[in-house]
Amino acid sequence: MHIEFSLYDIATNESELKDSLTNLLKYNIDSLSVLPFYTKTVKNFIGSSIPLSVPIDYPLGLLDSKSRLIAIEQAIKSGVQIIDLVCPSSLLSNRKYDKFREDIKNANELCGQSNIQLRYFLEYRIYSYELLYKLAQILRDFGVSTIFPSTGYFLDDIHDNILATALINKKVPDINIISNGNIWNKNHAQILKKTNLYGIRLNSINSLKLLKDQNI
Repeated sequence: MHIEFSLYDIATNESELKDSLTNLLKYNIDSLSVLPFYTKTVKNFIGSSIPLSVPIDYPLGLLDSKSRLIAIEQAIKSGVQIIDLVCPSSLLSNRKYDKFREDIKNANELCGQSNIQLRYFLEYRIYSYELLYKLAQILRDFGVSTIFPSTGYFLDDIHDNILATALINKKVPDINIISNGNIWNKNHAQILKKTNLYGIRLNSINSLKLLKDQNI
């Protein structure tokens, strides 16, 4: 299972961030995601040992297309290996799917120029499942191989998140989905162990320890 970690606490200062990174590096994770303004500090601390991603237009996906591309370009220049882009909510709520396809195409081209992986955040608590299936298929058609069922910005029940992941994967089986619901206790970790998830994103050292205790 692909295991990654996100550090998105806007109240964390540099000293606290470095303490978190020190604890995090004790575990074997596949990638790390941080807010864009932490990129330089994190890269100086961890070097190139762990692939680094940043969220763009996080958490609501409200920027216009030009601003999204500028943010992606700045993130690439900062040295990240992965871009996690929030689906553009204004386009989707107005059913402007052609504009959504253009958004993917432009972001893909920009990332491709620097060999950067592009992933997308969906949000299963906002959009209907019929729309989620459509979005996942559009993304896969454009070569996006990995998505998240939610942004992880709000508290997210792990049962609901896994269910959303399973339902999307049933309709679009060839796309990788990284589940990112909250893990609070041993039971949650045991549930994850019984699943056949492609990946999981965690946001606390305690949840990471719970998974490792289950040999995940």
